[in-house]
Amino acid sequence: MDQRFAVEGVDAHSSLRQAAPAILLAKAEPLFELEAAASGGTDMDAVHDMRVASRRLRESMRLLSPLYPPAAFSAWYKRVRRVTRALGPVRDSDVFIDAFSRLNRSLDAGGQHAVAFLVGFRMGQRERQLELLQRALGSLDLAESRRSFARLVRAPKSGAESQRALSTFAHAAVAERISAVYGLMPAAIDEANVEAQHALRITFKRLRYAVEVFAPCYCDDFDALHDTLTAFQDELGDLHDLHVFLDMVCEPERRAAAEAAGVSAEGLAAVEAQLEKKARREFSQFAKLAKEHPASELLPALLLPLSRIEQPGPTAVSAVADSGAEASSEPQALAVLGEVEPPPVEIPIADFGGFAIDPPIVVGAEPWAQGRSLQPVDTPASAESRMAALTLVPGTPGDSETAE
Repeated sequence: MDQRFAVEGVDAHSSLRQAAPAILLAKAEPLFELEAAASGGTDMDAVHDMRVASRRLRESMRLLSPLYPPAAFSAWYKRVRRVTRALGPVRDSDVFIDAFSRLNRSLDAGGQHAVAFLVGFRMGQRERQLELLQRALGSLDLAESRRSFARLVRAPKSGAESQRALSTFAHAAVAERISAVYGLMPAAIDEANVEAQHALRITFKRLRYAVEVFAPCYCDDFDALHDTLTAFQDELGDLHDLHVFLDMVCEPERRAAAEAAGVSAEGLAAVEAQLEKKARREFSQFAKLAKEHPASELLPALLLPLSRIEQPGPTAVSAVADSGAEASSEPQALAVLGEVEPPPVEIPIADFGGFAIDPPIVVGAEPWAQGRSLQPVDTPASAESRMAALTLVPGTPGDSETAE
């Protein structure tokens, strides 16, 4: 397993009380270490890495918040969220500048003039954003706060919930996230549905970060799964960036400023055409990934490693239980952390991307764990053609063919 995600002393059998402090401290370490480099603003990689570290820590805190006192944990969560938001504009400008600078290689003189204007305009914005970033990080004083964070996370609540094995907790969280992913997939595979692709990008990111949190439960299965989730997130992220860039180029105020600077309409049109071409290419890559990793394969690949662990106690733990703590802990945690959960995806719990699963999902008792093949369920007529490009019609395990 990639040692970046290993947590010393934590494995699938560790209790939540043992695992939570170690996981949170491991996720927080890069955030504190990168503060000085990121606040300088000249190291684009440090800005990016610190932003990613803040997101990973936030997702860990979302998952593990039921184990901690609400008030203190919420205060720290909001502090980390302010770091993410402070770093965001600078990082977004870096991505914009880098992407547009590389457009020059394939444009004529008019297009290159347009790119030069757009890059210069964004560089000016970045200078102001960097000032705000430095002010925000200075006010947070993360280095001085490091010890208080460590004291907080080293004292989780006691009780029956805290004694649960990490793998059962992981199973519930990962099942919830992958159901959201494949609930959105039929809409996102429509190239025109930019909003669904953006929502899917966020759900894939949350799924990837959750799997990273629970990496000690996956052992040798982790690397291949992580590579797949990273590929999805990267493709959807690049596609989202291009959609944002197109909106910027088409923005009336920016076009007026470009015209005042002597940029021709033909030059801007050439830039727009290049961005649209790149967006089509990125969407094709995403659609290829979606076809290669249907729910019938990725869902069991993510959940089965969490089901192999022998769990203590006479009662199996449901990942989608209607009465278990895991079914309601996250919405409560989000309220405590000051966030609003987006509306749930409206799909039956028995339908994961077009494949029937007998609910509830019970640790160790999934259909695929018993050698049963998954059976396709009917999909809405409006999504039928898109699902045909996504899912495999399952027969016996390991013997599937592409749906026509």
